[in-house]
Amino acid sequence: MNRKYVALAIGLLLLVFTAGVIRSQETPRAPSIDPEADQILRQMSDQLKQVKSRVFRLADTIDDVQPDGRKIQFAHVREMTVVKPDKLKVETFGDITNRILWKDGKTLTVFDKDKKVYAQLHDPGTIDQAIDMLQDQYNMSLPAADLLTEDVYHALVDGCNQVNYVGMGFVGEEKCHHLAFSRDNIDYQLWISAGEKLGPRKLVITYKLLPGEPQYTLQLLSIKDSSKITDAVFTCDLPKDAVQIEFQPPATPR
Repeated sequence: MNRKYVALAIGLLLLVFTAGVIRSQETPRAPSIDPEADQILRQMSDQLKQVKSRVFRLADTIDDVQPDGRKIQFAHVREMTVVKPDKLKVETFGDITNRILWKDGKTLTVFDKDKKVYAQLHDPGTIDQAIDMLQDQYNMSLPAADLLTEDVYHALVDGCNQVNYVGMGFVGEEKCHHLAFSRDNIDYQLWISAGEKLGPRKLVITYKLLPGEPQYTLQLLSIKDSSKITDAVFTCDLPKDAVQIEFQPPATPR
């Protein structure tokens, strides 16, 4: 397999939309944050820290801005099985990718079902460390990475200029707290379920410095807490005809 094909294949293989990640690479700053928003975010983050195993099912969409200004939207559905601190499985199907990622604490494997190619890396350790490695070294992001991290509060708030509490709103038929965040390059909104048990329900990111200001939208379809997830779930199950390729860092722009 030639190098050009390897680079192309792995780009499609790991395409989980860098648009979906908002965790800041900037120096943390003290944002102007609404006290009500601050309380809700801290409470949600503290509750999420207590949950060590969980199965998420989510749907996301991303705008692709055409040269003539039109926006074409692509959609995916993903099932994510998480056992903190170091195990993760992400199964994706949709318009662009049909892929499985396994992270078993030792090896990180990504398999593209359509192309029947896979790539592997040494697992750096925790889920947070894997998220950082993929983003820093390969310019790739895991879907819902900001909601998988151990400290959701700082992942959402660090780097913001301001955080506002918009009010109560709806995601489908569920009443939620609606929060708005602003950074220099992006704006994003988060809907959090109301009640004693807080949890993320919807995320919308607007890339205001990109042509056409494309949006990424993520909606949680279901969340199940489970203490019965076995290690076998995270063991990669590859077909015999799968071809191994190498991870390639992103090409340097000329």
